[in-house]
Amino acid sequence: MNLKLTKFSNEEIKKEYKISKFDEMGMTIHILNEPSKFHKIPSGNFYKFGLLSNDGYYFWYFSGNAVADSREKMREIYGALLQIKKAGEIPFIYKVKKI
Repeated sequence: MNLKLTKFSNEEIKKEYKISKFDEMGMTIHILNEPSKFHKIPSGNFYKFGLLSNDGYYFWYFSGNAVADSREKMREIYGALLQIKKAGEIPFIYKVKKI
């Protein structure tokens, strides 16, 4: 597993993001969203993982690749990331569609 953090690209940094949270089987999960005027729930069947640092910078785990293809795998990886995060850091998921 590659847990090295990769900074968001210049294009990604220019976007506006919002982090929401929800409860999934007793675990609080943070999800990164791009706000839109349609207020729709993000759709996707794959998950990327990232980190919001204490100083407000966004990073990707796994070189920004979607590595979970199910909610079960997402919970497993997210739970592991919660165990290694430092105080004040927020790990998050990001849903993507893969065809």
